[in-house]
Amino acid sequence: MRLLSAIFLLVTSSLFMSHATAYEVSDVNLSEVVPATAERPELYLNGASLRELYLLIETYVGALYLEKPSTDPQEIYNSETHKRMVFHVMLKKVGARRIANALQEALVMNITKAQHKELHDEIEQMLSYFDGKMHRGEESYFDYIPGKGTQVIINNQVKGLIPGKDFYRAMLSIWIGENPVGRSFKDDILGLNKPHKETQVAGQ
Repeated sequence: MRLLSAIFLLVTSSLFMSHATAYEVSDVNLSEVVPATAERPELYLNGASLRELYLLIETYVGALYLEKPSTDPQEIYNSETHKRMVFHVMLKKVGARRIANALQEALVMNITKAQHKELHDEIEQMLSYFDGKMHRGEESYFDYIPGKGTQVIINNQVKGLIPGKDFYRAMLSIWIGENPVGRSFKDDILGLNKPHKETQVAGQ
């Protein structure tokens, strides 16, 4: 009986591990699924990529989770569903404001001057959430909550909610817009370079 129980636990644990951390980018394990909560349904990994500066400095691993994975930027923009952008820090130590400023610069590259002016307060609110230092392995989440806005979470601490949907759309443009942080990065986030699932499962 104990032997059967041990075998069952081993099998179920293996299945869980392959399901939860079956995708890896630059030695960072990413869950294929973000579990559902009372507030939102399960989210599925759409794609992930490594952001590098000057092709030398690894800055972060970005991952996009959606209710329904898609390779179409417009569908992702327009879908009024839950979404999550994950920023996994790769630098040994970096000022949190430096990260926020880099996000702002990339954002400005993908919106018009008029949109930038309209989003001024939202951008300033986002910048105010980033203070202190961040270290390798720490993460920040930008969660879109339909009908409410963007919830910013840094190191598992909820910083606040930026109302409306325009700010999140602008944030998405950093990765999948006309001027993304990198063309291959965009394709990765859209899942165009994502291996088939069978190649992601450990031991296969």
